[in-house]
Amino acid sequence: MNNCDMMKPDAEKGVRRVGYAYVPVQRIGKVYTPSKALMQGTVFPELDIGIDEYLRGLWNGK
Repeated sequence: MNNCDMMKPDAEKGVRRVGYAYVPVQRIGKVYTPSKALMQGTVFPELDIGIDEYLRGLWNGK
């Protein structure tokens, strides 16, 4: 791909966009130590929930 190709509209390049990513900014507050993060599977305590709590939120919206 050269610079001229980069300036063409997507339809002319044969490219279709299927969606856009949205990633909200997350402020880092409390974090686990590296050893605890490995044990828990996350460095963020806010994301450290049990499977029961996860499933309840996933299917019941609570």
